[in-house]
Parts: sequence; structure tokens; C-alpha cells
Amino acid sequence: MSGLEGTAGRSARRDVRMDGVEFYRTTADGGVRRILPAGRYSYCVIVRRGHLDLQIEYPKLATLALKAGDVVAVSGLAAHAFVSPEAAITIAPFERRPMAEPVTGASELIIGVVPSEALALGSLMLGPILIRPDEHPSLSRQVWRATEMLEEEYRAPPSPDHALVVRRLAELMLINFTRQAVRDRNEQVGPTLAAGVERQIVKALDAFLDAPDRHWDLPSLARTAGMSRTRFAQTFKAVTGETPALMLTRLKLGSIAHRLANESLSVEAAAEASGYSSAAAFVRAFRRVHGDTPARWRRRAGQGEGVHGN
Repeated sequence: MSGLEGTAGRSARRDVRMDGVEFYRTTADGGVRRILPAGRYSYCVIVRRGHLDLQIEYPKLATLALKAGDVVAVSGLAAHAFVSPEAAITIAPFERRPMAEPVTGASELIIGVVPSEALALGSLMLGPILIRPDEHPSLSRQVWRATEMLEEEYRAPPSPDHALVVRRLAELMLINFTRQAVRDRNEQVGPTLAAGVERQIVKALDAFLDAPDRHWDLPSLARTAGMSRTRFAQTFKAVTGETPALMLTRLKLGSIAHRLANESLSVEAAAEASGYSSAAAFVRAFRRVHGDTPARWRRRAGQGEGVHGN
């Protein structure tokens, strides 16, 4: 049994607590790119109906084709976008509906949100954790049983125990995500990473998110993680699939993209906030990451009521 499975996996399951968790029902219809915004929380997305793509921005760029029955957990350390088959260029956050209120349309999603500080499984939430009914039948059945009980709880008359029941059911879902995460990590990085190493990587990324305007480089990140520069760089690449420099560039430009969409921020000010020596260098980097110039990004975001908040 690997160190991850034997130590981190067991301790993570014992530490599961979902204080502050909330769920809402929504849809991805309407020809709009729906955004799960970045923040200090994690998401659980349950696909009740429809087909759509989830465009992952962190820890590396990827697209997941989701269908009814799929359930996925993703980190909120960067924004992610859901694109339905008819989606246009317009960008908007999800419209939050009460869990007891049905939604109509081609797609139906249940989204759970939990603050990162309440999530003891931060070391297992670097990448998406996907559970599909055809690939993971046992885990899928257990997650969907908990989902059905959750829906029943939201439809029931108000009760003083409501928040406790919701939290317990969310914790049950998360335990099953943990099982899948441990299996995924063993397949991706094998047993060579010591228990707790991923948590050290998350610690460094959290420090960056707390102070994104600070000058961060490899030595400062390694010190925050409590590692040597060489070990940090090697471990970071093994865990995330990217170098620290590339990851920080994408996270920083992702943060600036949200500011451009929601603030009166000039390109020059955005370049300075991002640490670029010139507006031209900033625009080139922004376009490499986001596929568009800052000005066009701002116009597109404005068409869809911005991309801030959920």
C-alpha cells in the first residue's frame, strides 16, 4: 500500500468536515459560457441532465466532456467554465436556484460549494476528481444515493437539524471523492510521493493567493512549502503537470482577467499589477493564456454581466 493511500488517504477521510457547505440547482442552457469563479473554496458539480463540457483552468488546462450521471469535484483556485453545445461567446455566472425548485431546459446541475478552510482534503483537491457511473459504478451509486437524500432534505419542511443533515450528506459524498482521488493520485504519481507532500504544494499556492501582488519566485514558494528549490520544482511538476512559473503566470493572469471584467482597470495598470515591464508584454502573455486581448476579453465579459461572483 502506498504512502498516499496508507497515510494521507486514511487521515483525510478521518478529517472530513464540510462546515459552511451549500448547494444550489442551476442550468447551463441559453448559449452562455457559465463560469465557476475563482476563490478560496472547492466545488462539487452533479450532472442530473444534459451534456456539456467543463473547461478546467487549474492545475492544468483540460476539457472534460460531462453527461447525465457524472459527478466532478474541482478546486476553486482558478475559474472554470461550462460550455453547452449551443454556447456562444457570452460569459456569465450560474443563476443560483433553490434546491427545492425544479429547473427546465436541456441541462440540469446541482452545484455544491465549500470554503477551502473547511476542507481538510486540500491535499487531494489539486486536480478535478471525476466519478462516472459506467467507470466507477460503486462510488457513483453511493454519491447518487447521498444526492437523492440531499434533495429529499431540501424538499422537506424546515427543521432545526437541516444544516447538520446537509453537512453530513456532503461529507458522505466527499468521502467517496476521496477514495477516487487516492486512486487517481496513485495512477498519476505513484507511491513515490511522501504523505502530505501535496498539502505542502497547496500551502504555497494559498500563500500566493493571499498576496498575489507580492514578488513570488521559485525560492520564496519553496520556502513557504518547506522544501528545497529543487524538490519543490520537481514535486510541483509531478503533482500539477506544470512548472511553478507557468502555473503562477496562469493564476495571476486569471485574477487580472476577472478584475478587467469587473473593474475600471486600464491595460497599463493591469500590466503593472501583473508584474510585466510593459503593456505590450502583458497583452502578449494575456493572449497566450486567454486566447484574446484584454480589451476584447473585457467586451465579451461585459456582454455576459461579468464573470465575478457566483
